[in-house]
Amino acid sequence: MCKRIIDLVFSLLGLLLAAPFMLLIALFIRLDSPGSVFFSQKRLGLKGRHFMVHKFRKFPSDWGTAGPGVTVAGDARMTKVGKFLERTKLDELPQLWNILLGEMSFVGPRPESLRYADLFTGEFEKVLEYIPGIFGPNQIAFRNEAELYPHDQAPEEFYRRVLFPQKAKQDIEYFSKANCVGDVVWIFRGIWVSLIGVVNWQRLLGLHLAILTVDIFAIEIAWLLANGLRFGVDIDEKYLSALMTGMWLFPLILIPIMIFAGNYRHPVRYFSMVDVIRLFKVVSFAWILAYLVLLGFFERNSAISLAPLSLLFVLFLMGTPRIWYRERWRRQFHFIDNKIRLVLYGAGRRGMALASLLEQGFPKAEIIGFLDDDDAMRGRFISSHKVIGCERDLDTLYTIHQFEQIWVTFMPQNEKYHRLEVWCAEHDVTLIVLSAMKPFAQLSV
Repeated sequence: MCKRIIDLVFSLLGLLLAAPFMLLIALFIRLDSPGSVFFSQKRLGLKGRHFMVHKFRKFPSDWGTAGPGVTVAGDARMTKVGKFLERTKLDELPQLWNILLGEMSFVGPRPESLRYADLFTGEFEKVLEYIPGIFGPNQIAFRNEAELYPHDQAPEEFYRRVLFPQKAKQDIEYFSKANCVGDVVWIFRGIWVSLIGVVNWQRLLGLHLAILTVDIFAIEIAWLLANGLRFGVDIDEKYLSALMTGMWLFPLILIPIMIFAGNYRHPVRYFSMVDVIRLFKVVSFAWILAYLVLLGFFERNSAISLAPLSLLFVLFLMGTPRIWYRERWRRQFHFIDNKIRLVLYGAGRRGMALASLLEQGFPKAEIIGFLDDDDAMRGRFISSHKVIGCERDLDTLYTIHQFEQIWVTFMPQNEKYHRLEVWCAEHDVTLIVLSAMKPFAQLSV
């Protein structure tokens, strides 16, 4: 009776509070992909009875039952909104209705799909003696279950063999001695873990702790420098208050926005032009937003001129370490022994893409430069490599650079192909014509 009273009170309260958010989620689902807003599926309830569980839809409505019965990290079936719902666990909100009807409880084992009904045998059959729920020991221990599936194993097989037995044993251990006080504790613990687990903190800090620390210092130093240049050492008391407020306010606003906007999506060593543009956009937006918050809620007397000045400083202080680290990481490959010296023939888009591939993915490749038959290209740089000549310069260039391979990015005409083959044979140079290779020939227009 105590458990049912808690379920009724909390489910009614939850539905009232969550109603605006549920309407908003429903709108985004419909805008993202056609079909029903809800996903309803038969699940195993108390004593093995079947009931319809309701969730917000994460997959396309016409997907059906294809694919595994579990959701893995980065599941290709999920829609854009579905990815957000899976990460935040907001897809579970419609289950408040199941709780209100008495089909589920706030605290209980997760209701399993009928495709796993065969697992509830022997000692695990006891799990079905408890009403299924949203929160519990497993929902906290397996908050990010989608990330537990190995890359080299079938997800459903792994779930059956490893995860289900672990969850079932833990459910039986807790629910055999559960009480109302413990259930209330699990509800609040579950809400907290659902919120804090939106971000994979272990992965984020493991990969990006250094650059996060650098960014926090960059924000602080940029704000100090801007105030120092604007007011000097003898800063007025009314502006000193704004300085101190900005020291904690700006990191508090900028860092979360940068996290959710994808500025820490991959390691710094892969920092690219796309990331430069994203950093500029996100930091500019977040900095202006933070400054408006400072003016609107804390320090109305803060000088407007500080905004653009401090923004320039913070962009410089964030961008410079990223570029420096990336170049430092790339330079370590310059010391690899037994490099293969080569020239790229053709300075067009394929040549540029090939240079980037060889330079970043194959550290043993040492690109001497480009060859191109367009005289206007001579002396120009493609992907940081100079156009050093054309076919007629091969003898001279070989004498200077002693390259070992020529990679041709286009399909030369028969006569040219023959000349290159003869020259390479005479100088013991390997000729590689990408467009003549079967995989590339199939892709060529």
